[in-house]
Amino acid sequence: MFDTADITKPGHYSPSQTALLLLDFHTMFVQKAGGPQAPAALDVAVKMRTWAKSLGVQVVHGVIDVNLPPFPTCKDPEMFKNVLAAMQSGGAEEPAELVGEGDDITFLRRPGYVSALKSPGLEDFLQKKGIKSLILAGLSTSGCVMRTAVAATDAEYVVSVISDACADPAEGVHDMMVGKILNRAYVATGSEIQEGLSNTWSKK
Repeated sequence: MFDTADITKPGHYSPSQTALLLLDFHTMFVQKAGGPQAPAALDVAVKMRTWAKSLGVQVVHGVIDVNLPPFPTCKDPEMFKNVLAAMQSGGAEEPAELVGEGDDITFLRRPGYVSALKSPGLEDFLQKKGIKSLILAGLSTSGCVMRTAVAATDAEYVVSVISDACADPAEGVHDMMVGKILNRAYVATGSEIQEGLSNTWSKK
């Protein structure tokens, strides 16, 4: 992962070419819908955000716009409407410990879209900033993390997934995703990514 000479690896890219994407850490997902490991995943994501900001890595929050309806052809629109109604009454916000001062930027996407790259303006922002490498954390592993990883690799980004900063309602699904499905992305723990990239960047 950390070979500076290999353009296919995250270690090739500088902090200014790297972004940390924090996906769908809505309080309701952390507390109720994200599975038993969601609070632990949030803790890792908070540490990753602090680390990223200390090194000048752009932090991006990708969340659902609960004030918009799902797109017309979205499957199970009533289910979405019920979830959105619940989030509007409380739980749509991100946990306070994941949001703080600095140059974080947030992009909203319409309900029904799963990949964060469907958020209006996000790809333009990444391109204008010269971002080439994306590090993903979020809820859930089989939802926004997987779909964003797939879309981002197709868009020619180098993608890394923080295995312990993601969670899924079904723990076995999370394990399968990080172990076998997300094979077009690099998968490592938060501490592994922090140590590897910090060491790599300190030598540049």
